[in-house]
Amino acid sequence: MDISEVNNSLENISLPIDQRKAVLQLIDTKINNDMKEVIAEIKRLESKIQMVHDKVSNEIKIIYWVIGIANAVILFVISRK
Repeated sequence: MDISEVNNSLENISLPIDQRKAVLQLIDTKINNDMKEVIAEIKRLESKIQMVHDKVSNEIKIIYWVIGIANAVILFVISRK
């Protein structure tokens, strides 16, 4: 349900204006708290993604080094024959 739908529903109910405002403020507070939780979860996921990225990056560097050393050894063995 959208906020505009909630507002229209509240207009159809015979509530005093101050009570309508209070209900809308409660809804806003709930939405703000939910958004804070969502933002916190996104930040947590971003940090996990960064850790995985760093780990994969390091592993790729290691693979390049191993391939480079293997190539050097193979070329050394071939050149000695």
